[in-house]
Amino acid sequence: MGILEEHISSEEQQIVKLLISIICLYGSDGLPMENVESEFIACCGFPIPWKQFGAYSLRSWLITLPYIYIIENHLQEEVLMEYSPKSVHIKDLIVKQKRNSSNKTNCNGNKRKADKGNDDYQQPYKMKKRLECENLPEGSFIHTCVKYEPQGEPSKNEKFEQLETMLPLFYRHQALGDDFFVDIADTKLGYYVPEKGPKRTGLCAVGQTISQLTDNVSRAQHLAPRVVVMIGFQDLIDGSSISSMITDLRQLVIELKKKNTRITLMTLIPSPKMPNVPRFQTRLEIFNRAVLDYASDSLLPCNVIDMSTIFLKETEKFKRDFDRFKKVAKNDPYKVFSDYGRKIFLNALKSCLKEQLEYGF
Repeated sequence: MGILEEHISSEEQQIVKLLISIICLYGSDGLPMENVESEFIACCGFPIPWKQFGAYSLRSWLITLPYIYIIENHLQEEVLMEYSPKSVHIKDLIVKQKRNSSNKTNCNGNKRKADKGNDDYQQPYKMKKRLECENLPEGSFIHTCVKYEPQGEPSKNEKFEQLETMLPLFYRHQALGDDFFVDIADTKLGYYVPEKGPKRTGLCAVGQTISQLTDNVSRAQHLAPRVVVMIGFQDLIDGSSISSMITDLRQLVIELKKKNTRITLMTLIPSPKMPNVPRFQTRLEIFNRAVLDYASDSLLPCNVIDMSTIFLKETEKFKRDFDRFKKVAKNDPYKVFSDYGRKIFLNALKSCLKEQLEYGF
């Protein structure tokens, strides 16, 4: 059992197994997102109890599950696909079998080519893959309120703007950080991140350093009563000294304490974007030890999640198979997570923050 499954209760594991069985019935087409609940009830006789597992919606629960992925099919519809080590092994066997059969076909084709001569032999025509249109077709959506200006409810809009400044929220905690939180907020949770200009949401921004976050926190008019912080990645990439990083982190914690908010710090995790150089790894380990020290700091105590250890243990488990944390999609705009890394991150975050809330922290 991996780290991912250790954070799931036995009851939730049973529900996940049932759901995977239903998804497998749909094969390569995937189970349509809109049919998930109805198909589950039809097969099992009861609805999915996702509320019991601390989720605020079915989708928010699904994205934390092991071996289940939400993707878009050729019709731009969301479907569920199952992707586990067992299914990967079966697919590898099928690919090898097809490869062997195609090699035999090529041998026969080469023989025919030699018999007929180069002039007579024509290579079979291969149709090029059609590129999917990136933009939506004209007329696929209609704006009805382009110039809409709300009238008579200024307080309502002010409250909404206040809420927006405290996004993204992860399990009742406001996230403060850099590329990692922006990636999760954009790709998994559907928070608004601008296509053009700096990629940011709330007080999370791509390329943000510790000192920049401190400045943004000091200027923030509204801050949630609970925050979860993971910062320092850009400082490492920029080559900042460890002593300055540790000093900047302490200044950030002091600024957050002034805002009367409960702080949860997270250690930095290995990332495909970080150079695989010993000096980077050494600085990363020293900085993470400084983060862990806040759990026992007498002046500025903070909750701490050792996310780095969770990732390292999971990496060791799959080292012989393949490194799941370095497989990054070509069109990934952030390149700090693999898709499997996002699942580990979200599931561990959910378990740790949920435990803090339940125990009154």
